[in-house]
Amino acid sequence: MTSSRRMTERGSPSLVTERRSIDLGGITVDLLRIGTFWSDAGAIFGPVPQETWAPMVASELDARSRLLQALNILHVSDASGAVLLETGAVPAGAQVSDADTDSRSAREALVSAGFDVERIASIVPSHLHRDHAGGLVDQQGAAAFANAQIVAPQREIAAVASGSLRARAAYDVPGLTRLFSATAPRSFDGTLELTPTITLRRLGGHTPGSQATIVRGRERTLLFLGDLFMRPWQANPRWVTAYDDEAWVSVDAKASIFAEAAAGEWLVVMSHEVQTPVGRIVADRDRFRFVSE
Repeated sequence: MTSSRRMTERGSPSLVTERRSIDLGGITVDLLRIGTFWSDAGAIFGPVPQETWAPMVASELDARSRLLQALNILHVSDASGAVLLETGAVPAGAQVSDADTDSRSAREALVSAGFDVERIASIVPSHLHRDHAGGLVDQQGAAAFANAQIVAPQREIAAVASGSLRARAAYDVPGLTRLFSATAPRSFDGTLELTPTITLRRLGGHTPGSQATIVRGRERTLLFLGDLFMRPWQANPRWVTAYDDEAWVSVDAKASIFAEAAAGEWLVVMSHEVQTPVGRIVADRDRFRFVSE
């Protein structure tokens, strides 16, 4: 069903793109890890007491109590075209390698991996935070994927334009405002059938417009939730981050879609998991747990 390989990026010996190809039956999903960054562990676990989560990640923590996080993007392709889920944190043409982030742009990683980026018809960020939508633009602020249409829930677009202090901290408001003024994104409310095989569903919680992408192949279905499910422990719907705008919405949304994913034995891909980003959600009493594949 899957294959994986490592590719050293040209011109960047320190950066390696991890790639895994997943065949859903008529649809190929390529998962690329285009970089890593460090996050404060306490913020990732939010309201969960440290004495509960610390033993789970003791081997991962650095001296500053940070966790290494992946920047995972997905290239979805069938006979009719391609869709890109996520664009990472780095503008096209840029490369960042410092103490906190080690990454290149989605466009550069895709080109280096041999993908035809001009074939990408739609770009679907799970939400528009900097680490998920940073690669929508190039270093000059223009669209990094000029032939592709950005697709996002109207509530997420409105959050960027809200002018709130929280929005300015989480989103690249000036960059996204310029981008959306030049080329209006395709917006929707509720659910959108993007293609005959790809469904988008606004869930909210982490951000007002956080969305699920459901990709249905002939043999399997794949679910991507962005930061509503970034690491394995979040299979417990009650475990939310300090970054969730409406944590109670996150909990209910995850519980509902996890039940659907478990019943259908869907594959699930996590946005920031480094080691085991692909697996399944399975029911565990009144909760759920993640099983890697």
